[in-house]
Amino acid sequence: MGLLAWSKSIMNGDDNALLPTSEAAIAEDKGTQLAGLDFMSAVDAHMKWKIQLEGCINGTSSTQWHVDEVSRDDQCPLGRWIHDKGAEMFGFSEAFSDLKVHHAEFHRCAGGVLEAAQSGDKAGALKLLHRGDYVQQSQWIKKLLARMFVIASEGEAIDAHLRWKERLRDHIRGVGKEDLKVETVSRDDQCTLGQWINGIGGERFGQMPAFAMVRSRHARFHQCAAEVLTVAQQDKQRALRMLEEGSYRDASEQVAEAITALFEGQKVAS
Repeated sequence: MGLLAWSKSIMNGDDNALLPTSEAAIAEDKGTQLAGLDFMSAVDAHMKWKIQLEGCINGTSSTQWHVDEVSRDDQCPLGRWIHDKGAEMFGFSEAFSDLKVHHAEFHRCAGGVLEAAQSGDKAGALKLLHRGDYVQQSQWIKKLLARMFVIASEGEAIDAHLRWKERLRDHIRGVGKEDLKVETVSRDDQCTLGQWINGIGGERFGQMPAFAMVRSRHARFHQCAAEVLTVAQQDKQRALRMLEEGSYRDASEQVAEAITALFEGQKVAS
């Protein structure tokens, strides 16, 4: 099982899937370093946090730990990637946003474990390490790293954009939890992709023709999405059909193509 297969197993709920260790298994993925991060090393390093903290609690670790450093989310290799290259490449992705939030929370929990251990509360530190928020956040990190590897491997970093169809369909059917408004959906600066375009994406890629194409196609997409919502106010079945054919579908596909072209161009340039 290569890292890609492992990642998909984790995403499908197999929390006990074993991380690949052999060179042959790793070779299945043609490398595990993508988008400036060695995902194999990142997953392995994350899973070793528990062992390292146990060593500190039991007094068998020779590492000098500092609570304020462990509690920060920008000091480890994964954290530095999240705050730099990861934000550049995936700042608009909901999966990446989730990873950033849970990674910060994980380090807060790890700092709490270390603080209890260094204060002499061994039992309390072990309880924090093996139960509660630390365990939950650790599982989230593993799952989100798996998802990010699949995204980076298969060119699906546009997952936030692709979720629009599901969001609109659920709203039209009355089963969605979002109160989508035409005036909001018509704007191209309110969604995660739009915020990335008007933020770090524009800062990093704003002078590139490929980025200009992403911006224009994204604006057009939101016009089409707003048209779907407008029709839904009078004819829900017609609006649902609009999600599957015509202007909305074409605009959505064109956004995906433009983002792919932008990042493919970055790969060639690097």
